[in-house]
Amino acid sequence: MSHDAFRRLAVADRILAQPDLVTDGAWPRTCTWLIRLALEHGLDDFWAAGRRDVARASRRAQLLTLTRTVDDDLGHRATALWHALSRAAHHHAYELAPTGAELRSWHTEVLGVTRALHERTPRPVS
Repeated sequence: MSHDAFRRLAVADRILAQPDLVTDGAWPRTCTWLIRLALEHGLDDFWAAGRRDVARASRRAQLLTLTRTVDDDLGHRATALWHALSRAAHHHAYELAPTGAELRSWHTEVLGVTRALHERTPRPVS
């Protein structure tokens, strides 16, 4: 796993354990952004290792390509996580911030996805 991804997840883990580290109740969105950044760093490292052409594409294109270059399950997990984290990261007055349980679940999933990406290399797209 990428050093940057690991650092982001470590900081998010610390905030989840001690929410008072972030003032004014901003800890849920702070954790959300850190977890999403960890996923993005994992994706960046994955593409840089084997498909620099995809590394330069948009995040959406990278996620779409992931299912064809790794496997369907991992690609769908990464895509669902990125979309859930993106939605939760943006504040809407009519929506509640993510709960600690949701954040812990996302944290665990991103850790698993980034580790899985680290262990694989992209297949050529046929």
